[in-house]
Amino acid sequence: MASNTWAAGRPLNRIVLAEVALLGGMATLLIARWLRGQLSYYIHPRYSLLVAIAGLVLLLMAVVRLRSAFTEGGVRPGWGYLLLATPLLLGVLIPARPLGADTLATRGTELNAVAEGGRMARLADDTSSWNLLDWGTALSVRGEELAGSPADVVGFVFHDDTLGADSFYAVRYVVTCCAADGAGVGLPVLWDGGGGLPADSWVRVRGKIEQATVGGYEQLALRAVSVEPVPEPENPYLYP
Repeated sequence: MASNTWAAGRPLNRIVLAEVALLGGMATLLIARWLRGQLSYYIHPRYSLLVAIAGLVLLLMAVVRLRSAFTEGGVRPGWGYLLLATPLLLGVLIPARPLGADTLATRGTELNAVAEGGRMARLADDTSSWNLLDWGTALSVRGEELAGSPADVVGFVFHDDTLGADSFYAVRYVVTCCAADGAGVGLPVLWDGGGGLPADSWVRVRGKIEQATVGGYEQLALRAVSVEPVPEPENPYLYP
């Protein structure tokens, strides 16, 4: 029996099988990323359920399309199918991971360039409860009057060439819709030996905001009293 025939003797339609493989593969990828909580690496969590539903729809389409595979016509799929398979191949071959220090270095080190006009009015009086997005918003509005305020933040380590051996940035990404619009928010941290911390490692930094010379000019920075390694948050991004 030829390799391209079904057990009942009817020929397999290879084009349909290719379509089923593409639909089923993409469905499996989307559903697996959803079940593992990895969709938030790419999109805002409010869209995760919609993507999971799309995965289920694609899976149903693959099942329905499979019924047409045992029909006349054994034409081989063309190169166009390989092009369609490219997103699926990239999704399988490239590990799921959030934006990190390498992306920040590529996009530029401008931090806290996130427009959050109404956030300031919602901030608690206790600055030690603020996250890095809160600090980025507050510093752009209140500036030097925040000197001496306590801070307790979690972020990943980012090193910039302009910083000294005892400084680093604690950074989080702010995502409005998807990772493509992600913008970094962070604070320069002053800590003995801070330049030796591994890039992308997650830390909890506690200390006080003070005026200091960082990167060759005066700015507000976080003078740390403790820097502790912590696990990567379940959702590493912040949302406006």
